[in-house]
Amino acid sequence: MKIVVLKPDAIGDFLIACGAIRLLADAVGEENLVLSVRTEVEPLARREFPGAAFIPLPLQRRRRGRNITAVNIYHCFPAWLKLCRLRADTMVCLRSMRNFLTTAFFISPRVRRRVAPENVLLRAKRVRRHAVEKWMRRIFRPELVPYPAPRAGMPSDLESHRLVVAEVLGRGVSDAEIMPILRSATWRGGNHWLLCPFSSNKQKDYSPENWIASLREVASLVPAGGLRLAGAGNQRDRLEEFASAMREAGLPFPVAVDEAVDLSVFPETVSKAALVLTVDTATAHFACAMRAPAVIVACGINPDVYGPYSPDGRQHWLVGEWDRVGRSRWQETVLPADVASAIRRAASA
Repeated sequence: MKIVVLKPDAIGDFLIACGAIRLLADAVGEENLVLSVRTEVEPLARREFPGAAFIPLPLQRRRRGRNITAVNIYHCFPAWLKLCRLRADTMVCLRSMRNFLTTAFFISPRVRRRVAPENVLLRAKRVRRHAVEKWMRRIFRPELVPYPAPRAGMPSDLESHRLVVAEVLGRGVSDAEIMPILRSATWRGGNHWLLCPFSSNKQKDYSPENWIASLREVASLVPAGGLRLAGAGNQRDRLEEFASAMREAGLPFPVAVDEAVDLSVFPETVSKAALVLTVDTATAHFACAMRAPAVIVACGINPDVYGPYSPDGRQHWLVGEWDRVGRSRWQETVLPADVASAIRRAASA
């Protein structure tokens, strides 16, 4: 049986889904798996699923002043043609927020069966979107799994993946089976802590002042290698400023900035850290998928959709109250003392 998996999302979303993809790959064999992911995610996906075939999607990000749908149709047209020529037994979409382009990708391969979660974008009353979805259901008859509510330790996106894979495989899937996992990289630990303080959205970042206050309380626990800061290449200047602020605060351990590395190599950076500290960004999901001890300070936007979860209890999430107090004040709801306490628990593990 040949399965096509469509996951046109960012790095963190792919990591959340990698447990589901692994179950499908194990069921049919990697040689019978086709993955269609974003171009920037492809190096990581190839590392994790080296036997699979790939159809990368060069999706562009939104920019003011341009029609992003038209831009993406232009850039993804060759990939769409490959999907149209593809023959398989089952098409699986793991994205619950399907726009027109994602829907086009989903219906393109020639398959006997299509399985996806319910499209949550339909909860907004937009006439065109409902009309397209109605047409797609009538012509292609996909099996749409209702999008679930979250439950303790199982955010709704992860629960959705569990239900979709259970439908495809025709059997029950446990919570443990669906948890994100990277087989190509495991946590080994080392003599330093890793801090990835920045996300792609600055409003989700925990302030340098709060990190400094948190780390001051646990300075005696920092190993001899000190603290290393890491992030994307375009975050280099901000990381240097962050490191300077920590040195000026007189923290009694070395602080250094790591060179940016390719996504396919970044798992090695995580694997060598004794403890991972981060915000709600891809590094949080790397830590969970690699079973690394971690403290994750999340802003609380989209609560219980992408976190918190912990495959082995060593990843500690502190979730702000974004919806209650607003984007400008969520940090007030995650106190440095609480972060320090979480660091002590994670470090002791």
